[in-house]
Amino acid sequence: MESKEYKELSKRLEIAEKNAQVARDWVEISNLHGRYNHLCLGHYWEKICDELFARKTPGVKAEIVESGVFHGIEGVKKVFIEMLGKLYNYEGNCAIHELTTPVIQIQKDMKTAKGMWFHIGLNTFSDPVKGVIPIWQVIKYNHIFVKEDGLWKFLDYRAHLLIRSSYEKAWVEEPVIQGSTIKGTKEIEAPKPDEPTSFHQPYPGKKGYWPGLPLPPEYIDL
Repeated sequence: MESKEYKELSKRLEIAEKNAQVARDWVEISNLHGRYNHLCLGHYWEKICDELFARKTPGVKAEIVESGVFHGIEGVKKVFIEMLGKLYNYEGNCAIHELTTPVIQIQKDMKTAKGMWFHIGLNTFSDPVKGVIPIWQVIKYNHIFVKEDGLWKFLDYRAHLLIRSSYEKAWVEEPVIQGSTIKGTKEIEAPKPDEPTSFHQPYPGKKGYWPGLPLPPEYIDL
């Protein structure tokens, strides 16, 4: 018969192992997103689609600003290759996307997770009159992740626009430029989403109170 001390030690070991796994998952999810942001700067759109998104789990989605929601890995390719790849295909393009304020919550099943970050961007915009100009950009990343074969992947990727303003006027005077819709170089050629945009509430400038939604994932005691 097992002693009381043995049972207590076994329970403590179980808790310690789970805490260690949660910490490791936190690091690996952070690395996944950091890798994504580095790849964006180099325009490695195919690599993002092929290596960072889930391939074996149903429910893969991608949504950039107000472009709509795209389903499946083919939808992911439409977002990153057919839209972003075309929109940012000009000389002088720069998209340095810093990650801040992470909130990563592993779920009870230990196989899925939710995460939210701010991204502060030192970006450019190809203005039809001025040419390439510097802009500020702030995005709220709002994702669901899944672990496949021991590796964390994007399952439901969402990037909500908060600010995209010119360097000269900044966000109070000009909070959103570039229309805020990611459509590529020719709107008529833009791929059609599988469902409408789920959330789009950018900063309005001087007008009214702004709650800065959505909120980060709720805490779960694992």
